[in-house]
Formats: sequence, structure tokens, C-alpha cells
Amino acid sequence: MLGADLPTVGEGVTGFSPEGARILVVDDEPLLRDSLCAILRRSGYDVFPCASGQEALASLMAGGIDLILLDLHLGDLDGLDLLGMIRSASVDTAVIVISGDTMVESAIGALRLGASDYLRKPYEVEVLLHTVRRVVQRRYLERTNREIARQLEYSENLHRFLVEASPDLIFTLDDQFRFSFVNDRAVDLVGFAPQELQGRTLLSVVAPQDVDKLRYVLARVDSGQRQVEFRIFRGDHQSDERHFDAVLVPARFTAATNGANRGYTSCIYGLARDVSDRKSAEERLAHLAYHDALTGLPNRALFCDRLGLAMVQARRSGTKVAVMFVDLDRFKLANDTFGHQQGDQLLRQVAQRLQGGLRETDTLARLGGDEFIVLLTGLNQPEDAGIVAHKLVTDMAVPFMIEGSDVFLTASIGVAIFPRDGDDIETLVRHADIAMYHVKSQGKNGFGYFLPDMGEISSRRFALENEIRRAIEHNQFDLFYQPQVDSESRRVIGCEALIRWHHPEKGTVPAGAFLPVVEEIGLMSSLTDWVIERACRDLNAWRDAGMELPRMAVNISPAVLEDADFGDRLITLLNRYDIDPDAFEIELTENVFIADQETISSRLESLARSGIRIAIDDFGTQYSSLSYLRNLPVNTIKIDQCFVREIEQGREDSTIIRAIVAIAAGLGLHVVAEGVETSLQASFLKAVGAREMQGFLFGRPMVREEFTRLLGQNLVFAH
Repeated sequence: MLGADLPTVGEGVTGFSPEGARILVVDDEPLLRDSLCAILRRSGYDVFPCASGQEALASLMAGGIDLILLDLHLGDLDGLDLLGMIRSASVDTAVIVISGDTMVESAIGALRLGASDYLRKPYEVEVLLHTVRRVVQRRYLERTNREIARQLEYSENLHRFLVEASPDLIFTLDDQFRFSFVNDRAVDLVGFAPQELQGRTLLSVVAPQDVDKLRYVLARVDSGQRQVEFRIFRGDHQSDERHFDAVLVPARFTAATNGANRGYTSCIYGLARDVSDRKSAEERLAHLAYHDALTGLPNRALFCDRLGLAMVQARRSGTKVAVMFVDLDRFKLANDTFGHQQGDQLLRQVAQRLQGGLRETDTLARLGGDEFIVLLTGLNQPEDAGIVAHKLVTDMAVPFMIEGSDVFLTASIGVAIFPRDGDDIETLVRHADIAMYHVKSQGKNGFGYFLPDMGEISSRRFALENEIRRAIEHNQFDLFYQPQVDSESRRVIGCEALIRWHHPEKGTVPAGAFLPVVEEIGLMSSLTDWVIERACRDLNAWRDAGMELPRMAVNISPAVLEDADFGDRLITLLNRYDIDPDAFEIELTENVFIADQETISSRLESLARSGIRIAIDDFGTQYSSLSYLRNLPVNTIKIDQCFVREIEQGREDSTIIRAIVAIAAGLGLHVVAEGVETSLQASFLKAVGAREMQGFLFGRPMVREEFTRLLGQNLVFAH
């Protein structure tokens, strides 16, 4: 039966029984659904009724369904759409369509979407049961055949392993060191068939540089066992050489001569183990000691060795040496967007492009992260380094390609010249680093030379940290609020709190321009607490004034969520301002689930038990997985604005948005569509069931006073 273990090889299907086959009956007509369930149960099937497409989706996601009996006309979801979702998601189940639709196109459409059969209502019970039994039995046969094929493959692999020759090269040599026997492993190990080696000397196939060493050892085998390493170039025209660790043993065999007379044949018995992988590993370890594992470039240690040698040579020749510190702008954004694996791929592309802009005599090294360093030798004047730096900046402006998308990066480069800017390795590297940070402070995407008055990089970091601390103390940060609107009532049902910095010199600074720095210097937790407290204070004030706002959403950094005390601090602030936890929602991007999932799960479960709502921001753009939606206490998913933008004239039907809405409905989750800017987008989203929206169509992020007026007017947004 389908629900039990698969049979062993040789066990047929003559004993097939439908008992245990799990069948999902999807029909919104109660009488027809109950009648069909009763018929199937009497035939021994395990039957589960569903009254709607959404209920069917939820059951399918739970797994274990062998067959679906599906009516095409459901109240909430077209049956053909449901078939399409099943096919797109590769759900392992068979489908029989039972419908009163007499249109041939419906039957053809269902079969094209993967239905096993199509029955029209009213149906004959015998025909129904025969069709169900045939489909279930065919599914059983397919699973049985797959298991038989798997076991046959296992048996074949086991047989191949048992009959394989020894993993080592085994041979005997005569008194002239010629091969008298070689096992079949020779083909794989050295590229020679055994018959090709017969009569040839071992010395003739060994790498020339190892011949004298091996001849010396062979000449002394008679006195006892010897061990020797040698290399053999493969005989099948491959360029690689194989390293062998061989044991040579003197041997004597009795042999018949002249019929009855017996004599002895002396030879050398050899067993050679291929140690090429070990040798490669040793060489790789030696390489890794001085090279970056990701890009293959020299690391800091090798760079400093080459820089020291270049400085000695420059003193003798009277030339100059340049050290260029290269830091990528916007790499963290790309890394967070595409994930760490694609981020590594991007770094390799960057390394190749930088290397392409240098001479063979120059050195490009990777220091770690998105930081590179360049050594230019033999310069006649400092301006020569500027020419190279300008070329590298220009080259970096050309977009990179990751997963079919253009990724735009820029580079900030600091240049220090020997001996003008320092006469030792540490000073030159530090001054190039300082010059690079000066370029970043001036707007990035450029290069600059070190100047003595640039100051130390540490003082700049401290100054920036103090500036942010002063901004908190002097209330330079503020919250802007963007409304979230219900598409049915067209009223504000929530808002998202967005932090801005009212810089005394630069004006209003968006979050993306300073939050990465805040997180880098370790102030994200304290700033997040400030945001939450300000949001709670404003929400409490609005409610005291009689203005209803069901939900307040705040973005939370993954690093803050990993803080063990974050949940307690959040609950304390909610209690202080008498905010119901159910009215407070934290928004997390999907890349939070790439981190320590055990810790993240524990934190979210604790917050959910306290009643706090959890939303997944930018859903579908990063680490989309149904597993965390099912296993973690998520309440809301936010459709990223990149999908909403696809809803344009002539492209209104977004399959991805439909799928996200269907998944959310099946899991009982709220959906909020971000970036809604046009009435066309709003109409489509409403039609597919995405009731809650956020975007410029309903309002840009606004200061507290403006949002207060919006709530006070109890504004209804026009359709």
C-alpha cells in the first residue's frame, strides 16, 4: 500500500491493495463531496474532504497525499489555477479532475497541467472506482519501479566495487627492472594498459628528475625492503604527473625449467600508492599560508614580503614604490541582497578585474572582506600611481553580472608613496588606508594620495561614533511614518516607522546612509531601542487623542535580534507606554534566517509567546523558504516592491504575486504589498487578495505631525 514501506526487489504488485492510499477530495458542493468520500471509504481508501482551494493547498503543504479528486469550479480558487500551483511546486501527488464542465478545452487544459484523468459529472460509480484504482495502482507501480531501479543501481555499484582491482599499483620487475606483471589499476593511475608496460623498465616511465634516485634504490633492493617516492607522467597524453609512494621488496619464485628440473626466479615486488592528492594538499597548505583562499591572490603576509623587497630594490635604483589600498563601495548591500555565496562570486570577479588593470610585475593582494591592496614598483614619479588608480576606478564602474542581474560597485582607493609617505611597511599600509577613508568621506568612487594632515583612521572612527552618539543625545534622529491601507475600506490600518537623521550640516539623511556605520561601530542596539521607544510614545499619544491605529511596524536588524536581552527590553517599552503587544510588529528581512537558525528560532518563539507580531520584509527576494513560514511564528509577509513594479500595462498578471498570496492564505498569514504607486497596481493586488498595501499611492514617509493630521482626518483613500 502507498502509505507503507516500499517492497523489496522481486516483490510484485499482485498483492496490491488500496488500503492506506491517502486521497484528498476537493469539492465545494457538500452533498457531492460527502457522497464521493463515502464511496471511496467503502473501497478502503483513507479520504480527506476539502471544501475550498485554499484548504486543499494547506493539506498539500502538510504532505502525504497520494491522489486528489478535484472539482474545477471552486468558490475561492479556479481548479486549473490550483493544478498549475501543484505543478509549479512539484508536489508529489496524482490528480483526477471530476467536473461538470462539458467544455473540451477544460479537459485538455487539465490534462496539460498534469491531471492523470478527467471524469465528467454525473459519473458512474464503477467507472470512478476503476479510474481511481488504476491511477493509484499506477502510482504504486511507479514508486515500486523507482525503488527496484535504486536497488539495482546499488547492486551494480557494489559488484563493480568488489571486482575492481586493488586501489594501488601492484607490479613485479625482473632483474633488468623491466615490468613482468602490472595490475589493471595501471590504466587509471598512470594511463598505461598492463600490456603496454610489459617489457619496459620502470625507469623509462618515471619523471626524468627522479630517475637517478630510483636507480639507486632499485640497485639496493636485494639487501632488503626499500621505500621510495617518484613521479610518473601519465601515458595517455595528459599533462599531469602522479606522485607515488612505493614499497619495493625482493622476492624469489620457484619455476620449472627443462620439464622436471626446478629453479628460482628473482624479482622485485612493488606496491605503489598514489599520493598525488596528499602532495597536492601539502602544496595547497603551503600556498594558503601566503594566498587568499577565496580569490587565490596573495594575502597580507606575502604582500608585506614583496613590499619589503620592493623597498630595498627602490632604494638601490632610486625609484619609487606605491601602495594602494582598495575598498569596495556598496559591497555590503550586494552581499546582503544576493547572499554570501554570490557575494564570494562577486569578490572573485572583482579580483579578476583589478588584476587585469595591473602589470605582471605589480602585486594585487586581498586583505579580507572587500579590502584589496596593490603594490606598484619601479615608478619614476608619484603621478604614475595616479594613472593606475584612475584606471582601476574606471574599470570598477562597469557593472558586474550576478545571477543574470547587473551589480554596480565602485571603489575608493588610497595611495601612499615610498619613501615620501613612509619608509617602513606598516607605515605605508596605514597611510594608504587613511587616504582611502578620506576618499570615502568625500563621496567615494575615486582615489586620493595620502596627506599628513588627514589624521589617523582611528580618530576618524571615534569622531564618527561620537557624532552619532551626540545625534541621539541632541535628538537629531526622528521617525517618519508611512501609512498602510486596507484595500476594502481604504482606511489606514497601520504604519511603518522609518528612522531619519536631521544632520545639522547635511540635512535629512536616509537610514541607508548611516545605519551600516551604526551597526559597524556597535550602536545598533541602542539606536533600535530609541526607535522602538519613540514609536511606542507616538502610538500611545495617538490613542490617547482618540485616533485608532491598529498596528505599528518597526524594522529590526538581525544583529539586534540575536541579542539575548532584546525581547525583555522590547516588552519593557511596550508596558511602559501601555501598548498591546499584538499592535506591535517587528519586520525582519529574509536573510535573518541565514544566520544561526537555532538562536533566531528561539528569539522569535519568545517574542511570539509575548504576543508580538512578526513580519518578513522583502519576501521572495533573498532566502525564500516555506520551511520557516511553517515552523516559525510569522504573522505577515510583505511582497517586495520589485514584484509590484511588474504590474504594468499589458503585464498585469503577476504569477509570483498570485503564488505569494496563495501561500499566505494557505498558511493563514497577512499580506502587505510594498511600493504601490499606481491605481492599476492597487486594483490588481486587491483582485488577487492582497488587501493591505503600502506605497506612494497612499502616502510617502511623513513626519509625526503630518501623520497625526492624516489620522485625525480619518481619511478614506479614493479608489
